[in-house]
This record gives sequence, C-alpha cells and structure tokens, in this order.
Amino acid sequence: MNTMSFIVWMLPVIFMLHDFEEIIMVEVWGKRYQKAIDSTWPKRPPFGLNYVSTYQTPTFSIAVEIEFLLFSLISLFSVIFQNYFLWYGAFLGVTLHMIFIHMLVCIPFKHYVPGVITSIIFLLPSVWFLYSAKQLLHYNVNTILSACLLGIALTIVALPALHKLMGPLSKRLAKYSKTPENKIQA
Repeated sequence: MNTMSFIVWMLPVIFMLHDFEEIIMVEVWGKRYQKAIDSTWPKRPPFGLNYVSTYQTPTFSIAVEIEFLLFSLISLFSVIFQNYFLWYGAFLGVTLHMIFIHMLVCIPFKHYVPGVITSIIFLLPSVWFLYSAKQLLHYNVNTILSACLLGIALTIVALPALHKLMGPLSKRLAKYSKTPENKIQA
C-alpha cells in the first residue's frame, strides 16, 4: 500500500466515487433547491445546471466520463513512464476541488451540495496519499508548489470547458431522443 503503483490508481478511484455522489444527486438537488441556487448563484449555477434541459444527469455523466478517462490515462502514463509530476498535480487539483468547491460552497449556500459527503470522507485519505507520494518521490516544496499550480490550472481549464460542453451535449441528446416516429407526430 506504500508503493506508487498502488497510490497512483487512487486518483481515478477517489474521483469516480466522489463523482458518483454528484451524478446521483445533481439533478434532484437542482430541483429541490432551485430558488436557493438561483439566489446564491444568479449568473452561473453550479454543475452546469440548466433548468431548460431535461437531460441533466446523462449530460453531466458524459462530462464525468471524460474526466475519468483523463485521470485514468494520467495514472496509466505515470506508471508506464515512472513520472508522477502530472499525476501529483491532477490528484492535488482533485483534492483542492473537493475542499474549495464542495466543502466551502456549503457555507454560503447553507444547504447540502452534491459531492460534499464524499469530499469529507476522502479528504484525509487524499491528503495521506499525496503525503505518501511526496515521501516516496522525494518531492521538495518547489516541486509540490509547481504541481499545485499545474493542478489548479488543470481544474480552472477543464471544469469550465466541460460545463460549456454540457449545453451542446444536452441538445444532441434531445435531438437523438426524437425517433423518426416522434418527428412525424411533432
């Protein structure tokens, strides 16, 4: 359990378990707290929520799948090439995302936010895995700070890009759902 070949796979595992909570809860949470969400985030609701779309969960799941594939590839290539800098930055980014996006967002919102339960559950294990990796890889403070910047940059670029993608994906799913029989009747 103290080897990088084990620790590296915790990135996609923790990410996916965390995002299962989001996949299950986002749509129903959005419906339950619509007024509170609108007043807390009037311009940009979280999770790419769009009340016009009837395809929230499938669309959100596609974005999660893309992230899961990305984190799995990062983990795979880290193991193959025995270079863990990108992995460390990505895992640090996921951990910071769980802290700052989910846990701290609950404070002004004053209600449950999807992902907060798994964020709390996985906070200590994530910190432990990052600490263990630092010890095994002998990363110094400068390397960790560089990886931190990389992780933050990945999060800042990937999340908004995936949220932007959700609108067109939802439209495509709506179009796909119209079978030839539905088009004739409409």
